[in-house]
Amino acid sequence: MKTVIITGAAGGMGGATAALFKSRGFQVLGTDNKEVPGCDFAVTGDVADEATWQKISGVIEQNRLEISSLINIAGRNYFDLITEAKKSEWLNMFEVNVVAMVMGIKHMTPFLRKVKGASIVNMSSISAQIGTSGYAAYVATKGAVDSLTKALSLELAPEIRVNAVAPGWIETPFTVAGLNLNPDPVAYRKTVEGMHALNRVGTPDEIAKVIYFLASEESSFMTGSIVTADGGYLIKN
Repeated sequence: MKTVIITGAAGGMGGATAALFKSRGFQVLGTDNKEVPGCDFAVTGDVADEATWQKISGVIEQNRLEISSLINIAGRNYFDLITEAKKSEWLNMFEVNVVAMVMGIKHMTPFLRKVKGASIVNMSSISAQIGTSGYAAYVATKGAVDSLTKALSLELAPEIRVNAVAPGWIETPFTVAGLNLNPDPVAYRKTVEGMHALNRVGTPDEIAKVIYFLASEESSFMTGSIVTADGGYLIKN
């Protein structure tokens, strides 16, 4: 049985993705900085720390797992105007949102190369394309994810495909926390929904389906692609 590795597996997007892969007959090795429920194998730790990936490698070897995909979902956000920017926060943003992907890909590539049709899917965002006031750090990291995806799609070809998904607003605790920063979250949410051609925000299950597509043989001729799944946000704005 093939196994997928999902970072940020305890979050809304990660949990939905894990559930979808399990429903399609895959084993899931989930990792997060807190307890990871609902996975066949779980490793708790900081994915920007190589020690965590060494632990994951140990689990793979001990259980003789066949790794077909690495799904990099783990990430964080940070709001601050540039005149108030904190160097420590910016550095941590890149640690969590970019360096963690690099460490994961570094350590998992030898396992992925053993499986025909292996793939990597990175979590980007439409923020990389549009920019958002006050979220320069987040936008910058997602721009880096897009560039990393394109560079590694060449470096790891033809054995491993590397793609990314760029969601719009998705109904997760991550997004709700951002909405709640507004003085009137209810009114702001209605405004946000109206920014989408579909007049709503997306669900974790909808993004999980895009991730599954990019990880599976159904997208076998795709690599280096940044796939937008935003309910028509970009086209409307």
